[in-house]
Amino acid sequence: MSGSWPVLNEILKQGLRQQVFTAATLLVGLNGELRYEAVVGRIAQDDNAAPVTRDTYFDLASLTKPLATTLALLTLMAQDRLNLETTLGEILTVDWLPPDKQPLTIKSLLTHSAGLPAWRPFYQTILQVPPEQRGGMLEKLAAAEPLEYLPGTATVYSDLGFMLLKAVIEAVSGQDLDRYCREQIYQPLGLSGLGFCPTSRPGGEDQQYAATEIGLIQGRGIQGEVHDENAWAAGGMAGHAGLFGRGWEVFRLLAALYQSYQGQAAAKMPLNLSLPKEDFEIMDLFPTRWVRYFLTPVPGSTRTLGFDTPNPGPASAGRFFSRHSVGHLGFTGTSCWLDLDLGQMVILLTNRVHLGRDNDKIKQFRPLIHEAASQALGFTQPFRD
Repeated sequence: MSGSWPVLNEILKQGLRQQVFTAATLLVGLNGELRYEAVVGRIAQDDNAAPVTRDTYFDLASLTKPLATTLALLTLMAQDRLNLETTLGEILTVDWLPPDKQPLTIKSLLTHSAGLPAWRPFYQTILQVPPEQRGGMLEKLAAAEPLEYLPGTATVYSDLGFMLLKAVIEAVSGQDLDRYCREQIYQPLGLSGLGFCPTSRPGGEDQQYAATEIGLIQGRGIQGEVHDENAWAAGGMAGHAGLFGRGWEVFRLLAALYQSYQGQAAAKMPLNLSLPKEDFEIMDLFPTRWVRYFLTPVPGSTRTLGFDTPNPGPASAGRFFSRHSVGHLGFTGTSCWLDLDLGQMVILLTNRVHLGRDNDKIKQFRPLIHEAASQALGFTQPFRD
């Protein structure tokens, strides 16, 4: 297997040459143990730009959905502060929640089956209002949007549902999404770098941020600020996008989930987590029964609660991830996949949109490098064509 790792190095360099991205980090693990880590490129398309390091921050885009919003809900449910059948109307006792949204359940929003449309350019409305008056506007606009289908009768991947879930988390916890995730999830795991970058205090030069593209709103290069227009207009923090992090932090977060999923039998996994408290137990944060419930596919859906699963045909995770895998993609060129049966894990963070949002070379690159990673771990039995 060790002889296969150079293949990954070459594929990453090939991604640079073919302008799939200018910056990337790749981590491959097995049973929670890191087996391979590499970084390539520069943080921007400039010969003078800083080289990528393992401490380069990437805009995680829609990885925000599983790694922030979903995990926040999981921990709140583990504390018996709400449940999957809790409705928006029970939590959001506000005048801006219309009658047709009040019966929507947390479960329907997590599984993208609540009847909401995929996306709307809410930023166009929000930016007409002074910054100090924009608080909560994104959630209010999402709530006002008419339903497109009867809840529970279809699945439409929707940013709007996760915008509303942010409001739920904040109402139940009494903290904003960033603070809750940092204090209740990331910091207990020793992952201090994971978090949102509010537009009022974007990432500074002392912390490397991979550049994305020239923003439609800003008319300038974006670095250390969220790429997603709706999240940017909302101040940089939203339930669907806005999370930033380093590759090794995403790896450790998923490894912690995997340990909990496996239960006590996995207590000796070499996760190498730098935990602030010696008596901290991962399964206190992520109880096994809740993790297993969240990571089990919902009947009649290709999704679990907040996570995606590999397509039955050609998949971004390649042919060698089992059907019992969970993960997610991010528009900026990010992805994370965890195979719950085989224990393999691949984290790929890139800035593919830095070369233009229409740069779709990542679609061919993802399965290529995932298959090479699986083969390097010794998995060569295809689960799909």
